[in-house]
Amino acid sequence: MSLESFEKVYNEFNQKLKNREFKEALLLSSQLLDNATNEIDTFYALMGKATALTNLDNNSEVISTYKEIIKKFKNSTDETISKFLIYAYYNKALAYAKEKNFESELKTYNALLEKFIEDISYDTEIVLAKTYINKAICISELKDFKDAQVVYKELVNNFENSKQENVLFHVAQAAYNIALIYGQNEQNKEAIKAYDYLINKFEESSNPRVLEFFAKALVNKAAKIRELNKYNEALDIYNQVIEKFEDSKGELKNQVALALHNKSILLSELQREDELLEVCDSIIEKFSQSKDEMIMNIVASAEVIKDKDRYNNNTF
Repeated sequence: MSLESFEKVYNEFNQKLKNREFKEALLLSSQLLDNATNEIDTFYALMGKATALTNLDNNSEVISTYKEIIKKFKNSTDETISKFLIYAYYNKALAYAKEKNFESELKTYNALLEKFIEDISYDTEIVLAKTYINKAICISELKDFKDAQVVYKELVNNFENSKQENVLFHVAQAAYNIALIYGQNEQNKEAIKAYDYLINKFEESSNPRVLEFFAKALVNKAAKIRELNKYNEALDIYNQVIEKFEDSKGELKNQVALALHNKSILLSELQREDELLEVCDSIIEKFSQSKDEMIMNIVASAEVIKDKDRYNNNTF
C-alpha cells in the first residue's frame, strides 16, 4: 500500500483516539502495521498501538508493545525515531509503576537515563527531569530515602540551569525533597543549607508551582531554625512568608496560614502575649471562612487562645 494510504489510515486512527473510540483505534493500529512501508511507519504504528492499549487499560500488552518498540528501534539512526523513542522507555516504566513492579520500573528508568542523559536536548529535558523524579520515588518504595536523595541531587545538578519553566519546577521539587530528607534524618544544618539553595535560586520566580516549594522551604527552614533556638530569626522567616504571600490563593495561602500558626506557637513559648493575640486575630480575620481542613484547625486553635484570653481577663 502506498505512503498516502498509510497516512489516510493514520489520520483515521488519530481521529478515533480523539473521539475516545479506543477499541476501534486498536483495530486500526493493526491495519497500520500491515500497511507500513518503512521504519518510521512501523514506529508510528506501534506507538499508536501502545497509546490505544494504554487507554484500554491493557497494561500487560502495553508493556509488551513498548518492549517491542525498544527492541526494534533502540539502534535506529532515524532522527524522528530517536527524538520520540525516549517516550517508549518512559511510558513502559509508568506501566510497570501501575503494576507496582518497582524493580522493573527502576530498571527501565536506568536504561532510559543511560541511553539519553549524555545528549540532552530541549525536547528531552522534561522527560529526563520527570524520569529522575519518578526514579527517586521508585527507589523510595524499594530502598530508603537516602538513596532517593542521591537521585534528586543528580536532577538538580543536571538541570538547575534549564531555561524551561516545567523543568525548573522539577528542579525545585527535587531541591525541596533533598532538604526534606535531611530533615527527616535529623540533619538540621544540612536541611537548612538545602532549603537555602531552593530559596536563593527561586526567590524571583513567577511560576506559582515553583513558588509553592519556595514558600514551603521558608516555613520548613524556620522550623529548623527554631529547633536551633534561633527564635527571632525563625519569626523573621515566618513574617517573610506572610508578607510575600498574604494575598495568594491555593497552596500558597495554606503556607501563609501555617506560617501564622507556627508564629503563634513560637510567640506563646516566648510569652509575648500581645503579639500572640494580634497573630490570632489575623488568623481568624483572614481564614475563618476557609473550608480547608488544615486551615480550619489553625483557626480553631487561634479561637481557643482568644477565648482563653477573654476568660482570663474576665476572671475576678
